[in-house]
Amino acid sequence: MTLSELLHNPINFFWNALRTRGVRLVVYAIIVAAIFPSSRFILLVAVILALGSIWWREYRFNRNSKVIYLLAFIAFLLIGYVVTFVNVKNVDELRFGMSPWGDGIYQVTDGTYIGEGQGYRGPIKVEVQVKDHRIIGIKTLDYPDLISVLDNQIKIFKQQLLARGRLFAPGQPEMLRGATETLTGYVNAIQDALSKGIPAFPHYDWFSRTFLSLFIGQAPNRVTLNALAILFAVFMVFEYAFQSMLIPGTGRSINCYNCASCVGVCPVKEVEGVQIPMGLVLLTRLGNYERVMELSKYCVGCGRCAAKCPIGNSGPLVISAAFQAVREKRRSTSTQNKRDTA
Repeated sequence: MTLSELLHNPINFFWNALRTRGVRLVVYAIIVAAIFPSSRFILLVAVILALGSIWWREYRFNRNSKVIYLLAFIAFLLIGYVVTFVNVKNVDELRFGMSPWGDGIYQVTDGTYIGEGQGYRGPIKVEVQVKDHRIIGIKTLDYPDLISVLDNQIKIFKQQLLARGRLFAPGQPEMLRGATETLTGYVNAIQDALSKGIPAFPHYDWFSRTFLSLFIGQAPNRVTLNALAILFAVFMVFEYAFQSMLIPGTGRSINCYNCASCVGVCPVKEVEGVQIPMGLVLLTRLGNYERVMELSKYCVGCGRCAAKCPIGNSGPLVISAAFQAVREKRRSTSTQNKRDTA
């Protein structure tokens, strides 16, 4: 898959991309990252490890250069992280001297501002009204956390805040679930709103904002971690079935019961730590067709596995499908390379 193929035959390009597990993995990660911003860093690490494993195996067998692109991307991430770290550190030092806490309220111009902070279960959004350098109104716009905390700790804190007219550090909340995280998120939302009323308040540059948003996201919370665990299980089931559906002749691997009846009648039974032919079927389900080709030399083609298997799976047929998949992939790569060098 190259840029020239995309320009000359886009349908074939996207079809080949869909049949590539690495591309599908990236698409899955992008969808999940869009839904759960706090999962972006975890997904980034997972995608790099998965693609590194897949592309390193391809590099070993046919010297595919994809792993080199991955190393270049990792180098970009490291450089981007250093640049972002320096910018964030410098901006945070400037922000410390322009903080809206306490007497810093005198820097805030009159107006109504909206801010956001991370609570126990998600982002908290507030609207803060400032007049004559005093906080005269606070309105809660979005609040996903416990109502008991909102009706008690936050209600008391808002009353004290309006009485003082300035932002201050709240006391220790009652022992309610998530109360500390919720109150901290609420205070951060107010601080974020007030900072928008300070002229020339320092902000991160465009590169740092983009880098943090795309690759780092927010700090992972419990909801994100639970969702990722569930989605990972769904992904495993869906992806293994989908892989076999895309490659002709490999769909039979989905129906394997892992009963090892075929292993019992096979004259080979096990080689190189892989049970034959059940291991070939499972490798096909995983999409590791090159490994199936390596082990195919041990199959004697007797067909006893097909007679014993409760669903009729055949080792020779699975091997044939794997050979066809690898041959098609190599032919497509060779044709594209000739086209690029022409």
